[in-house]
Order: sequence, then structure tokens, then C-alpha cells
Amino acid sequence: MQPAALSTTRASDQASGLTFTLVAIVILVAFFEGAARKWFFPSLSGPLLACRDLAALGLILRAALLQRFGVMPVMTRCLVFWSFCVVIWGALQLVILQGPVVLYVLGLRFWLLYLWFALAMACSLSSAEVIRLFRLMIALAVLMLPLAVIQHFQPPSSPLNLQLDTDEDEIFRVSADIVRVSGTFTFTLGYTCFIAVVTPFAINSVWNGTPLYRNKWAAVLVFFAVSIGTLISGSRASMMSFGGLMAIQSIASFVGAKTARDLMWSAAKVVIGAAAIVATLTVFSDAVVATQERFVSAAAEEDMVGRVETILLGEPAARKDFNFIGHGLGAGTNAGSVLLTGHEQFALAESEPARVLLEMGLVGVAWLIIKCAIFAFGVAKSVTRLTRLGETLPLMLWVTAAYGISSWPVSGQVSANVFGYLVLGFALCSIRPAFPVRNVAYRYTTEVLK
Repeated sequence: MQPAALSTTRASDQASGLTFTLVAIVILVAFFEGAARKWFFPSLSGPLLACRDLAALGLILRAALLQRFGVMPVMTRCLVFWSFCVVIWGALQLVILQGPVVLYVLGLRFWLLYLWFALAMACSLSSAEVIRLFRLMIALAVLMLPLAVIQHFQPPSSPLNLQLDTDEDEIFRVSADIVRVSGTFTFTLGYTCFIAVVTPFAINSVWNGTPLYRNKWAAVLVFFAVSIGTLISGSRASMMSFGGLMAIQSIASFVGAKTARDLMWSAAKVVIGAAAIVATLTVFSDAVVATQERFVSAAAEEDMVGRVETILLGEPAARKDFNFIGHGLGAGTNAGSVLLTGHEQFALAESEPARVLLEMGLVGVAWLIIKCAIFAFGVAKSVTRLTRLGETLPLMLWVTAAYGISSWPVSGQVSANVFGYLVLGFALCSIRPAFPVRNVAYRYTTEVLK
């Protein structure tokens, strides 16, 4: 091989490695930023979030400069048009409502930055890099488990359950003395979002023909870790989501089975999964009792149908407050609430749909419709891959993305924002077309090696 071609190939490999590194930085900062804020240096949260956002922006700029968005041209053009709509509508709100410019910038960050990041992931990462990122998420979930279990058994007054700037009375609980664990995150929401993103990797063990685990024992260990992590989370939504994904996986594995051996292995996995769940429930019986109490008390206080309606469509009272122009881009974010009122709280509304509608008015309505279209497209594509190739992970990822981005406060809370669009990025990776040959040096190297 000629030196010039070899040099160009090495440069391309380094560029690909940088792409992986930028995504890994986003994941690692999202995972550890809360721990730094809770237990060590609360003032470090801002610089870490800035570092994470710069890594996300760096990936987007690299994808644009290297013309990687050509991998998914239709989605790229749609996202350019959508970004134009958000920018112009937000600027119009800024003029009409006379809100602070900083709030507008915050809104752009929550509405567009990580949405572009998700598309840049799908257009830039190689299949090997996607597998490595799956394994990184799996490793973090396993490392999180001991901390989460200790938090579960510790009282609310334990240093592991308290933040430096939080009182014991402010700690969320499943029952009187059992906390809702937060792991390395500052709030229980971050933990439940993270567990939800990792759940598809715990239920599925193969992507694109490549095993996610070195051996089957590792797959069992991860399944136990995520099952336990979900059980002790104290989140009703997490438990129902886990059960729903298990049911979908069981049905999908039978539908995607191509041979009698595949069918038998699918049945075996269902039995193993059921046995693992029974064992988990037996070992953590106190968590089961506390969770049952939480379900009963919640059922007595609220209507389940009404709760689902609120999650998907927003609070009825908030919908009545809807107006054409909206309250301003960024007004629904937690950071925006601090800027406007001095208190970190749910701004405008508690549910994501209501917050989107109140914040952006007509454009908020359009975004809810667009999200439905995106998820319908992704689920349809993943079902096609299931029936043709027997792959179940794409369907799991798209179901998780649809659940997360529809119900988590992705437009206003930093952990929900990053994990919601991270799972969307993984979902897009699972259905993207085959990558074209990226550069001349690669073609030249292939021809020489022949």
C-alpha cells in the first residue's frame, strides 16, 4: 500500500474513533453528572452539562462537515425544515411576549440539539461502534446495581440517598422507610429513564447478527441486574414498561423464528425470563410489598384511565389554557422555571404533552403529530426487519423511544432529554440503510488488499 493511502486510511479510522468518543462522552457525563452534583461539588453540574452539550454539538458538526447526513437524506431534510419552524416560531414568540433571550436559547437547546444528535448518531456510527455503545450502556447498568440496592435498603436519611442541598423530607419514597432509588442521578426520574433505555439490551442479546454479550451467563447477569433495578425503582411506569417489553419480546421472538430450533430457543428464553423474574421477586420481597402498597394507594387517589390520558394528551386543565402563540420557547423547561421564578419546578404543566402545547402553541400541536408519525414509521420498519430477518431489538428500541419521548419530560428536564433522544438515536441506527463506502482511501485499500 502506498504511504499516502495508508495515511488517509489512518486519518479516517481516527475520525471514526472520534465519533464514538463524542457519543461516549455524552453517555458518561449523563451517567455521572448527577453523582458529582449530589455528593461532591454541586457547582460542577453546569460545567459538566456544558461539556456534554459541546460533545453533542461536536458530533452534529462533524456529521455535517463530513457529509454523513447523506445516509438518511429524507430525514435530514425534514429535520432542517422542522428546525427552521422552531427557530422562526420561537423568535416570533420572543418578539410578541418580550421574554428573555436566554430562555429562547434554552428552548432551542431542549427542542433541537439532541434531536439532531440522535440523527447524527444514526448517520455517523459504524455497526461495530453501535455495538460498543450498547455494551457501554450494559456495563453502566451492571455497575449501577450495587449502589441502587444499597440505596433501597438504606433509610431516607442515609448520605447515599441525600444530596448536599436536600432535606430528608424532600426524598421521594415508595413507602414510609423505603426510598425510590436515584442511583447516580440527582432525581429518581434520571434513574428510571436510564433503566428504561437499557431494558431492550437486557431482554435481547443479538443485534445485526452480533451477540451483545461474550457468553450466555453475561446475558443472564444483565437481565437480573435490570430486573432488580426496575423492581426497586418504585416507579409504576417503569414496571409496566418492563412487563410490556417482555410481552412484546416474547411474541416477537415467536413471530421472527425461522426454524424449529429458533422456536424452541424462543420458548426457552420465555421460561428462563419468567424464572428470573420469580427469583427476583422472591429475593426482594420487601420491594414487592412496598410496590403493591404504592399501586393500591395510587389507585385510590387517581383514576388509572385518567392517568394514562394525562401522560399521552396532557392534563385537562392545561389543555384548556392552550393558546395559538404559546407561552414562549423554553418556558416549559426546568431551567426556564428557575430563570423566571427562581424555583426549580414543573413549569406550565407536569406532563410532557401539556408542556409542549402550552410552550409552543400551534407548533406544539404539530410536534405531537410529527412524533406520532416518526414512531409509526420506526415501528413499521422494525416490524419489517422482524419478519424478514428475525431481529427483535429494533422493535424494542422503537417501542422504548415512543414511550420515552411521549411521556418523559424531554422538552424540559436534562436527564430525560438526553436519554430520550439517545434511545431515539439507537432506534434510528437499528433501521438505517447500509452505509456507503465513506472515502476513496478505503476503496483503494480494498483493491490493493485484493
